[in-house]
Amino acid sequence: MTTKPEAINAMPAQPISSTTQPDAIKAPDLTPAVAWSRRVRRIGGFIQAAFAAFWLARASLTIGGRAGDILLAASGVAVIGVFSYAIRVTAGTAPRPAGPQARRIERSVTVATVIELVAAFVLPVIVIAAGRSDWVLPSVVITIGPLLLWLDHLVHIPRYRVVGWALTAGPVVLVVTMSGSALAVTTGIAAGVILLATAAAGFHDLAAIRAARPPGPASLGTKG
Repeated sequence: MTTKPEAINAMPAQPISSTTQPDAIKAPDLTPAVAWSRRVRRIGGFIQAAFAAFWLARASLTIGGRAGDILLAASGVAVIGVFSYAIRVTAGTAPRPAGPQARRIERSVTVATVIELVAAFVLPVIVIAAGRSDWVLPSVVITIGPLLLWLDHLVHIPRYRVVGWALTAGPVVLVVTMSGSALAVTTGIAAGVILLATAAAGFHDLAAIRAARPPGPASLGTKG
């Protein structure tokens, strides 16, 4: 039995690709740098929010008393809010890119991150050995600045350039002008707020990308 041409033409075309993934992920025109820019905003954003939580908690404990409790509670609400927002709106927006150039970018990101982590452990040891224990928090914060500047250079996130310079120069200014608990509190609050805001802004970027993606093949097939 033969099939009539009319019957063949009437058959609905089957979608070539699955609709289980957002089109933002499957977009073939993403360069490795753009794809890694998205991944840095997501994975880096979670790390930034975690550091922000630590610094805000440290500042709250240093303040102590009722004021410290209020700051700790407010910081907790803000951090939980940012994490919840990120989990809800960024899922699937930043898969790990593949390809030779993407692997080169990944190596650069990994090496820069490892260097920052090592510096974040080594610098506090040095300042403590020098008898300046109140410089511990600024010495950790200052390691984040160059990392963000490098990430901006690598995958072009202009926001990181501004924040990177702020976190590089800011601790130096605070160390020159403050000392003791005032230095720890100011550094913790400033760094925590800056990084939490940076993380939230990156998550918002990804949410906008996800919301702007075109409808999938299944959605297109339902239109008359």
